[in-house]
Amino acid sequence: MRISPDPLACFGLAALLTLAGCAPTLDLDAERTPSYTLENHGESPLKAHLAAHIPPGKSGFHLLHGGHAALAARLALAQRASHTLDVQYYLFHNDTTGKLVAAALLAAAERGVRVRLLVDDIDTADKELRLATLNAHPNFQVRLFNPFHTRSTNLLVKGWQALRERVRLNRRMHNKVFIADNQLGITGGRNIGDEYFDAHHDLTFVDLDVVAAGAIVDELSQSFDQYWNSDAAVPASALPVNASDIRLQRAIRFLQAFRAQHLDNEYGRALTAADPIPKLLTAQIPWHIARADLIVDPPEKVLNPKKSTSKLLIGQLAGLWVDPSRRALIVSPYFVPGATGMAYFEYWRSQGVQVDVLTNAYAASDVPVVHAGYANYRIPLLEAGVNLYELKPVAEPTGGRLRDLGSGSSRASLHAKTFVFDDEHVFIGSFNFDPRSALLNTEMGLVIHSPELSRQVTAMAEDAMRPERSYQPQLVVETTDRGIEKRLQWRDVHHGNERIFDREPETSPIQRGLLRVLQALPIEEHL
Repeated sequence: MRISPDPLACFGLAALLTLAGCAPTLDLDAERTPSYTLENHGESPLKAHLAAHIPPGKSGFHLLHGGHAALAARLALAQRASHTLDVQYYLFHNDTTGKLVAAALLAAAERGVRVRLLVDDIDTADKELRLATLNAHPNFQVRLFNPFHTRSTNLLVKGWQALRERVRLNRRMHNKVFIADNQLGITGGRNIGDEYFDAHHDLTFVDLDVVAAGAIVDELSQSFDQYWNSDAAVPASALPVNASDIRLQRAIRFLQAFRAQHLDNEYGRALTAADPIPKLLTAQIPWHIARADLIVDPPEKVLNPKKSTSKLLIGQLAGLWVDPSRRALIVSPYFVPGATGMAYFEYWRSQGVQVDVLTNAYAASDVPVVHAGYANYRIPLLEAGVNLYELKPVAEPTGGRLRDLGSGSSRASLHAKTFVFDDEHVFIGSFNFDPRSALLNTEMGLVIHSPELSRQVTAMAEDAMRPERSYQPQLVVETTDRGIEKRLQWRDVHHGNERIFDREPETSPIQRGLLRVLQALPIEEHL
């Protein structure tokens, strides 16, 4: 029997195609003029300051675990740059902190600094005119990484395009780096947005960045150049919007006024007080001098799905031979180990290595579908002897979480991505321990061979793993009429009293039902 198509469905598809056909487009083949890091920074005050404290050929590091310090450091680099600023992010919001960073970058361009801003195109649909306006400045260049061809804020149109070009558009640039004069760089887990810098009223992301100086910054700059000159990076001048000089001048005046107003309020004063850069440049805060390796996915990862795994970040990390012999500490907000990760954990445990994993509790996660992927592995992980800790959405008033709970936020969510092996080697970067980071998105990070920094990160993680701040899932094995059954319990401490939960803590029946549905979906490779 032949089934006639549903007229309503046909009408909906036709309307969607019409919307897509009427939407403006971006020229994916727009001309790209190559540009590279400027080598001659002999006149840079940053270089002069650092020369007194970083030995030639060496690298220095400083952790940014507080949101205020992390934003203040970026603004300080923009203010002190005299030649170049290279900025690369997955997300760049148009909120308070996004405007503060944009104002600092534009102020640098106004005084003659060459600014290059590379952003992933996943979240730019409503920011096109703003990006094009920045790009209109003669000293400010903007490029979009792996952009959508059809430009529309309509989610149906965007979704249709994502489905039609899913192999390409499902792969995003997740890298984060901020480099001044090829002398100082910041990389880690933070994007540009209020929730990353203690400026959001409802949500604080608990995150971690590192300031790098010295020889390693050359490698950060070379990585930026590879992405900037990639075929996947399209100039903002190809956007179907017109940014006039009048609009640019209006933006300059607005951002200058916005910056002045917000740096003079309570939040701005907190930023000034937390700024570590002046003390780092004068060695009032000592640099941690250490050897480091930059590991970074090639930009071609988004265009060539068959790229050899050995060339990817995960292959580069394996090639460093920093496998643990005593302890592996994994901090990842999105944690889906997969078969390969499970094989590593089982092997490490067979060698007597302690394996601790800190991730988000279901109630703290901002992506429930990824938590579902993790939930499928909890029992196998616990059976293998892995210790699991799930960060609570709200800590007890006993101090900051990862020393950075923030102020005034009603909910916190882990966003830091860091691994520590044997308290000797620490990875800090953008890489989540999940299939998406491993195989789909591009990622980057530093492996710093420093016992002191490793111990600092371990102390922060262990502080967050305390039962006042995290739930600890445990395996319960029972004999019933139906045989051996395995289930989970969660333990924590609340107001000094131990608690035991037989269900996901702080969740509703609807949330738990949704989790069971998501766990059954065959979508792990996309998580």
